[in-house]
Amino acid sequence: MITRIVFSVLCLALVFSSSLVFGQLARKTQEVWPSIDVYYRINEKFRLYTTAGGTKKDSSNYTDGSLGVFLDFFSFPVLAKRREAHLEELPGKYFRLRTGYQYTATPPNSEDPFQESLFVAQADWRYSLPYSVLFTFKNRFDFRFKGDDFSTRYRPRIHLEKDLHTDYLFFTASCFLEYYANFGQSDLNRFRFQLGLEFKVTKHINYETYWNHQFDHQPSIDAVDAFGMSLKFYLMSKNMKSALEKGQSK
Repeated sequence: MITRIVFSVLCLALVFSSSLVFGQLARKTQEVWPSIDVYYRINEKFRLYTTAGGTKKDSSNYTDGSLGVFLDFFSFPVLAKRREAHLEELPGKYFRLRTGYQYTATPPNSEDPFQESLFVAQADWRYSLPYSVLFTFKNRFDFRFKGDDFSTRYRPRIHLEKDLHTDYLFFTASCFLEYYANFGQSDLNRFRFQLGLEFKVTKHINYETYWNHQFDHQPSIDAVDAFGMSLKFYLMSKNMKSALEKGQSK
C-alpha cells in the first residue's frame, strides 16, 4: 500500500514538473502545431487514420493547414504482449505498414502562398525493451509535389515510449530523434528531437502535448522550437469491438 502511494506521488510530481518545463518551453517557441487525429480500427489488421493540423509562426502572420488520410496494416507479433491501455494498437500486431496522402496549403491571401501534395509510404518495427519501454524504429518515405516540382525524402525515426500511471491518471512519456534526408537536396536535410506527454482523457480520447526542436543546418535550415498539442480520438467498427470483447471473455 505504501509503495503504491509513493509511486502515485512520484508520477504526479513528474506530471507537474513536466508541465512546468513544457510551459517554459512553450513561451520560447517560434511555432505552434495544433492537430486533431482520428483512428478508426476496421478489423484486426487494418486501421484508418485521419489528421487535420496546422502551423502558426510566432514571428509573422504565416499560417498553414493540412489534411491527411492514411491506411495502416499491422502484422507479425514482434512484441510478447499488447499494451492493454492503448486503443491505437491492434492485438499482437507490431509491424506496421502505412500508406496515405496529405495536402498542405496556406490561406489564399497569404503573402507567401504554399501548396503541397504528399504521398507517404512507411514501415515501422516495434520492440519491447527492459523496464517496459517500447522502442519503435520508423522508416518513412515522402513523395512531394509542389506545383511542377517533385522531390523525395527519407525520414528515419527512433522513438521511445514509457507508460506511467496512478490510480487516477494514465499517461505516456515519449521522445524521438528524426532525420530528414532530402534526395538531391542535401542542403535541406534536418534533424529533429522531440519530448512529449500523452494523457488518457477517456477510454476513447487522448490528449498529447510536446516540444519539438529542429537543429540548424546552415545556410538553408534554421533552428526552430515548436510547441504542439494533439487531441486524439480512437474509434472502432462493431465487428472489431465484438472480437475484442470475445477475446477478453476467454
